[in-house]
Amino acid sequence: MEIRENTEQNNEMIHGMIRQHNAKFMTEFQDYSYHIEEEGELVAGIVAESVFDTVEVEFLCVKEECRGKGYGRALLQHVEERAKKDGRKRILLNTYSFQAPEFYRSLGYEELFCVDPCFQEYKQYYFCRKLSD
Repeated sequence: MEIRENTEQNNEMIHGMIRQHNAKFMTEFQDYSYHIEEEGELVAGIVAESVFDTVEVEFLCVKEECRGKGYGRALLQHVEERAKKDGRKRILLNTYSFQAPEFYRSLGYEELFCVDPCFQEYKQYYFCRKLSD
């Protein structure tokens, strides 16, 4: 047995392996990943997918020089609208204290819990937004 450091390709293969395993138990995966371009350059994106009736946001990022233009809000709202149309019940996500907890609160996301400290002085927040009652 030899343990080695992963490449990006290894990470993708491992992600595929766990998805293949999970598919036996967790059906109805659907991709909810989108991006925004300015002059042909990717400046913001969201990576999310659904399992059953829940959409989980894995990443949401806006290039620093493009923040404040509403791109993050637009991407989340797009996912929420599509998820509602598809009958999903909630959006789950997490963020760190140096990222955007106030941004998610301002959009109506409810804090489920906080790991404090998560590492060093930073906190990690877990949020949920119900899409229907």
